[in-house]
Amino acid sequence: MELLILSDAHGNCSAIERALQLQVHSPDAVCFLGNGLRDFYAVDSSQSARFAVAGNCDFFLPLEMDEENRDVCFLSFEGHRILLTHGHLFGVKGGYGRLLSYAHGKGADIVLFGHTHVPLLQTLPAGSEIGGERLSRPMYLFNPGSIGRDAEGKGYSFGTLVLRGENVLLSHGWIRPEDL
Repeated sequence: MELLILSDAHGNCSAIERALQLQVHSPDAVCFLGNGLRDFYAVDSSQSARFAVAGNCDFFLPLEMDEENRDVCFLSFEGHRILLTHGHLFGVKGGYGRLLSYAHGKGADIVLFGHTHVPLLQTLPAGSEIGGERLSRPMYLFNPGSIGRDAEGKGYSFGTLVLRGENVLLSHGWIRPEDL
């Protein structure tokens, strides 16, 4: 299972299109983590399943979006429980404690979020403590950065998630502004 992970488009449809073009083959799913839902749904990714949550700047929800999963969505693939959220409701700009506690309480082992525009990959190994409990398996915390805003001249960023049973591979990709 291969997923393309996008967040924080803020009006930049061309960067979403470019991230899709850069994939070796169509991902099984495209996950959008908020702030630019209109942009995400305006781009044709019909060869892939779509999953999205709203961000703090998404005031109007597309008709395709499930109201029940507006702020938080859970997916299950290859024996993993994946949490999708924008992150603003968990105060991620001030730390990840609330988000990690929530994810652990809901049985998620992969946490995908946006909001900060800063790419992040953090692995908490099995045995790590969250909220007074020990993790029985690793937990992955991942932010793809921003597909819509140039991060300090580094370009626009996105993420990929490849699942093969217990194996988890998360990585960041970059698009240079001159490549749009």
